[in-house]
Amino acid sequence: MALPVISQLITMVLLMAVGVILHRKQMLTESNAKGLSIVLTRVAVPANMIVLMQRPYSHEIFMGFLKTCGGTFLMCSLGAVLFFLIGKMMKMQFPELGLFSGGGVYSNVIFMGQPLIMAMYGEEGLIFCVAVMFTSNVFLFTVCSVLFAIGSGKRKTVGRMLREAFLNLICISAVIGVFCFVQEISLPAPIYDTLQFSANTTVCLSMIYIGSLLAAANVKEIFQDKKVYIFSFTTLLIIPLFTKLVAGWFMDGIALSVLVVLMGTPAAAALPSFAEIYGNDEKRASEYVFVSTIFSVLTLPLVAELLCIPVS
Repeated sequence: MALPVISQLITMVLLMAVGVILHRKQMLTESNAKGLSIVLTRVAVPANMIVLMQRPYSHEIFMGFLKTCGGTFLMCSLGAVLFFLIGKMMKMQFPELGLFSGGGVYSNVIFMGQPLIMAMYGEEGLIFCVAVMFTSNVFLFTVCSVLFAIGSGKRKTVGRMLREAFLNLICISAVIGVFCFVQEISLPAPIYDTLQFSANTTVCLSMIYIGSLLAAANVKEIFQDKKVYIFSFTTLLIIPLFTKLVAGWFMDGIALSVLVVLMGTPAAAALPSFAEIYGNDEKRASEYVFVSTIFSVLTLPLVAELLCIPVS
């Protein structure tokens, strides 16, 4: 199991290195990187979610999809509570505690999760990956937005949170994809090909984007702070183990393994910009992303080997 994950991670690291080089050569500036992020979240990822659901309907897969949605929200909620307790033991206060709690379960499902799941389980695994992406996105705009805003004075109304959670391209594309899957609707070739070509850019662009973020980090300063180590250890190892133990009561097979792996991915690359929106510490969020991404190269093969079912 670990071999395909390691191979995929090496590919991802090489692509991240391209992002680092482009940033160091000033060919990929901060504004350019944000442009990449917009293309990914508003074009490539939504297109990918629809394409992944273009397959014959299966009641078993559909029920597994729904279970994965429920399991994702449950584990994100329990994970946030776990991070909250750890943060309290470390004497954290809001708004730092909110970033620590929400950021710990806002994993890099979209940018790093998909290529890993594809390497491990192929297209069947990616269907459950869509469920995790959809639910994580809802969790981000609801629970995480509340946690990030406490102490910063930038809380949003419940109505606005719900609109942002469900009326965005990622959620809308997931609903379209599921509808087509259940109704067995095949998209016309020109539309499908357009979405497929857009989706194919996801891995390359996302890794280059992450590489540009890492290149901008102050490495020496970051690695002197014990909080980023505790954050990374918890999100990369404790959370997937916790997910395996809890979600294993009502999930099994590939669906459970996909959830375990994705809950063990590093902090999402979009965490700093999301933290900034709510008046939280963008710099601290960047440190969480940097360190957890570096360590995930070592932890993800362990999670795949020890906690997931083997490739059939």
